[in-house]
Amino acid sequence: TTISGTAATGFNITNTILEKRSIHVTKKWIGSEGTGATIHLFANGHEVDSVTLNAGNQWQHTFEGLKKKNTDGSEIQYTVKEDAITNYDSSITGDMENGFTVTNTNTEKISVPVKKVWVGKEADSATIKLLADGTEKESVTLTKDDNWEHTFSNLPKYADDGHEIEYTVDEVHIDGYSTTISGTAATRFTITNTILEKRSIHVTKKWIGSEGTGATIHLFANGHEVDSVTLNAGNQWQHTFEGLKKKNTDGSEI
Repeated sequence: TTISGTAATGFNITNTILEKRSIHVTKKWIGSEGTGATIHLFANGHEVDSVTLNAGNQWQHTFEGLKKKNTDGSEIQYTVKEDAITNYDSSITGDMENGFTVTNTNTEKISVPVKKVWVGKEADSATIKLLADGTEKESVTLTKDDNWEHTFSNLPKYADDGHEIEYTVDEVHIDGYSTTISGTAATRFTITNTILEKRSIHVTKKWIGSEGTGATIHLFANGHEVDSVTLNAGNQWQHTFEGLKKKNTDGSEI
């Protein structure tokens, strides 16, 4: 009710129907969920209610029994706002007619350390690539000056669609070395390069008594056959196996 006018001019008593409305709000997360989020409801810029959303209420709430009209008959404008949450950006979409959606995007950053180990003589440098979900993101060249170590920093933990990014590393091939990669993004990647030294092994066939027509010799590396040759008078009963790896990947001798 509003009353205007005077006794001299006459009074006008205006009654405005107090229509009610409901406003729904939903919380969405991109990345890991927080433990809770406080949403404030404003009418014409003045706070009139609030609610804490969490997994228990399925991250949604309906504000009910809200006045629809101002005393002058115009429509009350309702908006929502969220308390800031550490490591999240917040955006609000929707309106009071269709409901509001409050979206929080995780902005956490992580670091990925990497260390280079050499088995045998060191090369001058090594180029390491950082991969995010299998796609190269950046690279670094390691040398003795930086102790063969580096940390890729300020990396997003989550992708735009909310999944946690898988970080891996790879190395640009170095001639004369084998490469093994161990560890994880969380614990540190270790990239081990083993120099592929070569060796030659000579074998000679001797006979006591009359010679046979030929003899097949098998070469084994750590118990596994890697080559063979048939010796005979044509090759003077001898052969040299060449270009053989000298080291195992752990640096021990084959």
